[in-house]
Amino acid sequence: MTVLGQPRSWSCQWLPVLILLLGSGYEPGVEGVTHYKAGDPVILYVNKVGPYHNPQETYHYYQLPVCCPEKIRHKSLSLGEVLDGDRMAESLYEIRFRENVEKRILCHMQLNSAQVEQLRQAIEELYYFEFVVDDLPIRGFVGYMEESGFLPHSHKIGLWTHLDFHLEFHGDRIIFANVSVRDVKPHSLDGLRPDEFLGLTHTYSVRWSETSVERRSDRRRGDDGGFFPRTLEIHWLSIINSMVLVFLLVGFVAVILMRVLRNDLARYNLDEETTSAGSGDDFDQGDNGWKIIHTDVFRFPPYRGLLCAVLGVGAQFLALGTVPFFLTWSVVNSVHWANGSTQALPATTILLLLTVWLLVGFPLTVIGGIFGKNNASPFDAPCRTKNIAREIPPQPWYKSTLIHMTVGGFLPFSAISVELYYIFATVWGREQYTLYGILFFVFAILLSVGACISIALTYFQLSGEDYRWWWRSVLSVGSTGLFIFLYSVFYYARRSNMSGAVQTVEFFGYSLLTGYVFFLMLGTISFFSSLKFIRYIYVNLKMD
Repeated sequence: MTVLGQPRSWSCQWLPVLILLLGSGYEPGVEGVTHYKAGDPVILYVNKVGPYHNPQETYHYYQLPVCCPEKIRHKSLSLGEVLDGDRMAESLYEIRFRENVEKRILCHMQLNSAQVEQLRQAIEELYYFEFVVDDLPIRGFVGYMEESGFLPHSHKIGLWTHLDFHLEFHGDRIIFANVSVRDVKPHSLDGLRPDEFLGLTHTYSVRWSETSVERRSDRRRGDDGGFFPRTLEIHWLSIINSMVLVFLLVGFVAVILMRVLRNDLARYNLDEETTSAGSGDDFDQGDNGWKIIHTDVFRFPPYRGLLCAVLGVGAQFLALGTVPFFLTWSVVNSVHWANGSTQALPATTILLLLTVWLLVGFPLTVIGGIFGKNNASPFDAPCRTKNIAREIPPQPWYKSTLIHMTVGGFLPFSAISVELYYIFATVWGREQYTLYGILFFVFAILLSVGACISIALTYFQLSGEDYRWWWRSVLSVGSTGLFIFLYSVFYYARRSNMSGAVQTVEFFGYSLLTGYVFFLMLGTISFFSSLKFIRYIYVNLKMD
């Protein structure tokens, strides 16, 4: 449930849409260089809030009924910060370098029942906030929720109205920043009547301490004091088991297929050598299986222009790893915008990215197309193709397209099913995946399994005298993308705590694109593996 998606009646609901992209914003990987003197003001920016279990759903902090200035001043942001959903604005907190503060009043507030309910919903969804002081993010939860007992059941909601800031310095620089609510009691939000107003007084304390550490905590790159999990526990036994199964599968397919193929080639070539005379038609009448369709196997399929487009884009994914999908992004961004999420890109950012694509991406695409067209060679088939296609005999059910897609998609998916959980937990959760070498190895196994399965299924199809292998080779292993999308549905329902329209649209929108990307990549690998295999067997086949 989204609690920040409806219009508000309080004064801080309208936020500027246009945010400057160029300025003194934080760039990832670059440490701040601000130097302070004792008593210098230290600006604390409020940034964003959002459900802890919905990483891609964030809103501006001032969209909650909290203490905010009469005139909101936004900090100029870099492009990276805007893309990350940052929307920093100056706060009412008065902090001075090396000056401690004890229980200073931030503001007094009178909340109506609707605003209290808004806070209650935010706390129940585990909303956290993010502040930024000297480019160091500070994170904490908005409130406190306690559930206990079964009969009777107790459900308590409390709001943190006092924050303790702890800042460490070394010389004239801030090294570390943190916020806590230790030894602080939350203000109860229970038992408010519909016509009653709730009076709140927000306070804060600031405690400075000197440290011998000279390097500041670069917390935007993961060192967040334990608020988010730092690393993901890897189950090595499951990964090793998956790798062993994959190697056995590839070896089994390769050995069996090569033995059968060697026997076929030896028998067919022996028959050709012992045949002293006969035309090509007589040659066809004495054989069956994949050899008899040598005059049709290289017949171009229907919609070959679309097939070329699929293979071209699939090859591009293999080479580059990404291509933007404007339609899906537009839907996702529109949902974020309608719900007031800071993940929605401002109009200026969209125009900037579009300009970059028009000046860089589009010209390179055109140049690449021209280069490919001018350097393309004609399709060289080792067998001639007759004008009249051969009639295809009836095929058993286990050689149908659906069965091939099921087998060809499930086996490569089983090779990466264990690793998929870690990838999803990193992309859609709070964990961090660090074993990229293992990830690359698993990706190589995925491509190898896809190629072997494609060759095996193509051989079985040709053995049934069915020469329509072009699209079938793309669909068989490309269907792995469908299994990946089905796994994303399972992950959302059983392995995650995500909820709400914003997170749901983003998750399934990009999961659908992920499945489509894998369909294109693996379909391309499958096609070229089958093409290479077919060329090999028909080149080594002696025929007139």
